[in-house]
Amino acid sequence: MKRFPILLCAISVSTMACAMLDDDAALALARTALSRLSLREKTQLLAGSGTMTLPALRGMEREWTMSDSSSTVRAPLCRWGWDYVEPRATSTKLPSLSALAQTWDVEWARRHGEVLGAECRDRGVDQLLGPGVNIMRTPLCGRNWEYLGEDPVLAAKMCVPLVKGVQSYDVAATVKHFCLNDQELARGKVDTHVDDRTLNEIYLYAFRAAVKEAGVLAVMTSYNKIDGIWASENKYTQKGILRDRWGFKGLLVTDWGGQHSTAFAASNGGGIEMHRGDRIRHIWNPKTLEHPLADAVERGDVPEATVDDMALRTLFVMAKTGFLGGAERRRGSRNTPEHQRVARQEAAESIVLLKNERGMLPLAEDSMRKVLVIGTLANEKQCAKGGSAEGNPPYETTFYEALSNRLGNAEVRLMPFCAATEHAPTDATDAVEAGSHVEMKTSEAFSDEAALRAAAFAADTVIVFIGTELGVQENMEGEGRDRVEFELPASLQKAMHTILDWGLPRVVVVSRSGTPVGYTWTAKADTMLQTSYLGMEEGNAICDVLFGDVNPCGKLAQTWPARYSDTAVAQCGTYNATNVTYRERFYTGYRWHDKAGIKPLFPFGHGLSYTTFAMEPAGISRNAEGAIVFRVKVANTGRRAGKEVVQLYASYPGAPVPRCAKELKAFAKVELAPGEAKIVELAVTPRDLARWDEFSNRFCTDRGEYVFLAGPSSADIKCRASATVDETVYFAD
Repeated sequence: MKRFPILLCAISVSTMACAMLDDDAALALARTALSRLSLREKTQLLAGSGTMTLPALRGMEREWTMSDSSSTVRAPLCRWGWDYVEPRATSTKLPSLSALAQTWDVEWARRHGEVLGAECRDRGVDQLLGPGVNIMRTPLCGRNWEYLGEDPVLAAKMCVPLVKGVQSYDVAATVKHFCLNDQELARGKVDTHVDDRTLNEIYLYAFRAAVKEAGVLAVMTSYNKIDGIWASENKYTQKGILRDRWGFKGLLVTDWGGQHSTAFAASNGGGIEMHRGDRIRHIWNPKTLEHPLADAVERGDVPEATVDDMALRTLFVMAKTGFLGGAERRRGSRNTPEHQRVARQEAAESIVLLKNERGMLPLAEDSMRKVLVIGTLANEKQCAKGGSAEGNPPYETTFYEALSNRLGNAEVRLMPFCAATEHAPTDATDAVEAGSHVEMKTSEAFSDEAALRAAAFAADTVIVFIGTELGVQENMEGEGRDRVEFELPASLQKAMHTILDWGLPRVVVVSRSGTPVGYTWTAKADTMLQTSYLGMEEGNAICDVLFGDVNPCGKLAQTWPARYSDTAVAQCGTYNATNVTYRERFYTGYRWHDKAGIKPLFPFGHGLSYTTFAMEPAGISRNAEGAIVFRVKVANTGRRAGKEVVQLYASYPGAPVPRCAKELKAFAKVELAPGEAKIVELAVTPRDLARWDEFSNRFCTDRGEYVFLAGPSSADIKCRASATVDETVYFAD
């Protein structure tokens, strides 16, 4: 099969053939394969033969291979644990999903997925354990950087093309973590409780889109309990919702170590058990060759038909991807210049310009002869950190390296903050695996304040790099733990106030984090960029934006609260390590701030540009399919080409039940030359306006008047119009 570069794929992937069989053909092939297997062989399809493999049985040339992460193809792990196989394979490290969400661009989501799919195929990986689509419920969650923000519609619309991109390369994508895994604190024991309306409208929304719109082939269950029952053996979520209501045909896989029983899990819609190799024990053990599930069938505790159904789903996914049956699968590629271009450009377009009050940006290279960078994070590589999402790229360019390369004739100096924090070394391994807080202070080198001040005044440009890093210490972000505090350590906050109070002529603040951070000094900063974790091209991408090679067009995918006490989980007291009840209900993020009347530090959807845009309404109508089409005229009123995101929200002033003040329903990114104007059309179907009706257990759209609000952020509405739904409509799902 001919090898196509990603640039071409981005244009024509929808018309390119791949090995994916249609469902009927795949099911027929799977049934034939199942008929040839013994009971014990069937159960072997339901547990790993190692940490990242399923066994090769009759008719299979090799083991089915999995790999973690939503932003890279993780280096291979050894069969019995978390150690890497040496030498480690390298793969492109794309921006994190929190960064991808800030592009608000579905085409970037597709390209992101295509790169992952291509690199999986080149590495012989059959199943990618991503994307993650859990909702940002608390800014303390250690894995917010691995997810697609706080809004279910944004997460869904970005998730669907990402999944399709991965699977276009005959690789099974795995949407995770199903469900209500919205904190890492006590993730392996916490019991979560949520009403059905909130569950369906917020926390299942992106999962549903992945299944019903993208045709995702695999779903990973979460570690937590749901109403007292482990997610990996919860009949309501696994069978009632996923299988019966949504018609999911693919395979279920537990998170590693997330299975707690044999017969009970199998009888309640369970799937594949995975763990650290020889710790797999409820289905069959690949080291001792014990077969608990087969034994349970022979005792009469589990019907063999149940095992047949479970094994058939595994074989179905193998058949769909061409792994089973010998179909020629699409070829992949890895670490190509095109993949590196995607990594860099996607990263640049995710960067959010939060403030530019004196028009200091973009920077002019010829005016920079002596530059001071403050903050050692500017030169700390992040790609090899973060837990299961860590990567091993062929290179990684930090911001300090990229800036030094860019300004080859200038003096570029790096100095730490004029602050120090306590350091208490702690063995965090057990705490991380259990999903608990790690009481461990970040070790930050520090400068003498007088020396730092002298260096700052001697420089023509000062760039302050602050935020979080990946890891397991306090105020770091990573799998298995939540941040202990919302705010940065007091010493670093004080240092920022000190630096900004010096009155330097040109100070640019670059903030990096995958989740909102408590900053007390932002009112003093004239110029501020926000990035998430940008992967191997982080430094180059930040420079591309600082110097104007890329006009910033990222938008926040989360509301940035001024203080932790302003958040819904803080005010409702719904964050703990034992029983978590989602008492804030569907008022998450900007919805909560609207309801409580609390002004955030930066609103959901916020992001500036080096040019200016104007928006005005251009009409509202219905199309032939019955969707409401809202038209907005967007004009570039500045002197630079740029991209703007038109965000469409809906409100329901006459709703018969409580509704949010506004909810995101659609968005579109538009590129405009200086002086150019375009009409952007945003279509909203009756299903898009639906709420979950707890009496009928269905979605319904109430009759009445709906008000549509469009603007460049959730707090900056430029256009309004209304439309009427004549009768209440119920939907099967």
